[in-house]
Amino acid sequence: MEKYPSSKGVSPTLKKAISLLSGALLGLAFLGTSAHAESYTVKNGDTLWKIAAASGVSFSELQSLNPSAGDMIYPGQTIRLPDTVKAYTVKPNDTFWKVALKFGVTTRSLIDANPQIANPDILNTGDLLRIPAKNLSASSAVTSNANGQFPLKANTYQPFTDNYAEARTWSQSGEEIRSHEGVDILAAKGTPVYAAKAGKVIRYGWNELGGWRLTVQVDDSTAFYYAHLSGYADGIALGSTIKQGQLIGYVGNTGYGPEGTEGQFDPHLHFGIYQTSPWKAVDPYHYLKSIEN
Repeated sequence: MEKYPSSKGVSPTLKKAISLLSGALLGLAFLGTSAHAESYTVKNGDTLWKIAAASGVSFSELQSLNPSAGDMIYPGQTIRLPDTVKAYTVKPNDTFWKVALKFGVTTRSLIDANPQIANPDILNTGDLLRIPAKNLSASSAVTSNANGQFPLKANTYQPFTDNYAEARTWSQSGEEIRSHEGVDILAAKGTPVYAAKAGKVIRYGWNELGGWRLTVQVDDSTAFYYAHLSGYADGIALGSTIKQGQLIGYVGNTGYGPEGTEGQFDPHLHFGIYQTSPWKAVDPYHYLKSIEN
């Protein structure tokens, strides 16, 4: 796209209007013909795989939505996207990181979904961004039904909200800002924690972020993560096989430092769900709500 040879003589109001209009036109061209970002117009060099990756959906899902596309697509062709793909208008002081946190997606997937933004470090008010769909496909056993037991007994914890993907600032270097990879459930120190599903302990012991933590492989592609424990139940060790509902540990406030660090935050259970191939966090909130009662 050609740049204006000079902005001399153009009023600040007009320059702002031109910038906003240009951003809107680029965004609309990228998002496709639907105002709700439910379709995408193919560009030179596109493949279904690239479009799927940029949209945060699986190749098979995109292919099933576009059975006539086959293996060959061509510029100008309209590709249908899942209804979960949304458009967002950039507001003052927005950054890719802030917008990614707002919608619970990774910064990298958001940048990849918006190649019309030439410099990811600069967003202009009025730019249109495509928000890729969250990838919540941990496993059918976890996400398609309410199979499991809530890790804390009724009346032993406080009501919880979906704080997955919120910003967290503690790190070894003291400089890193990271995305929260689980849901925090406040409870008194020492409150018993139970296995939400049966599985095998694949990680055990101290982690500088999670304190005394436990990672349990619950099926071929999914692991559950329990962190900030004050201690483990008897018989829990690396390689242990545990049953659903088995006592595995106790709520604490360990972590954010070398082994033994505690008291850096209020006692709570951090519960996470990870895909294991490849390793990737998914939002556990809806699963927790489904098994809470």
